Amino acid sequence: MPLLRILLLALPLIELASLILLGQAVGVGWTLFWVLFTGVVGLTLIQRNGWGMLQRLQQQMASNRSPFGVLKSGMWGVLAGVLIAFPGLVTDVLAIPCLVLALLHRGGGSGPDDQGGGPHRYQRGEHTVIEGEWEAGTPAPADDDQRLNRP
Repeated sequence: MPLLRILLLALPLIELASLILLGQAVGVGWTLFWVLFTGVVGLTLIQRNGWGMLQRLQQQMASNRSPFGVLKSGMWGVLAGVLIAFPGLVTDVLAIPCLVLALLHRGGGSGPDDQGGGPHRYQRGEHTVIEGEWEAGTPAPADDDQRLNRP
């Protein structure tokens, strides 16, 4: 836990040092342009991925399906947007793998057969099979009011 606190304190200093080095290399104007450009791109990614993920989550929940696939696909885009929006070069480099994962998982959880981590469901002829857990043993007899084929 102390290492995480030290990293959180050191990150802004590392970002500031990287921006100073970039300013010395390419000039103050280009450095300010880079900071503004990445800020706008990051906020756009957050807005687009956040609202898209929220809408897909609502669709999944309305159709009584698992939201895990949507959360997995949208999380990477939002995280990439946050890292890009934070001014500095180190977080911009860290956002690249997040963008790649967001592109690999884009549209996840929106398909009709995507269960996203829940029980898998498939058709066998005219029957729908839902995978689950089963324990061997003798089942307890059901009460008359709990039977499906009541007279």
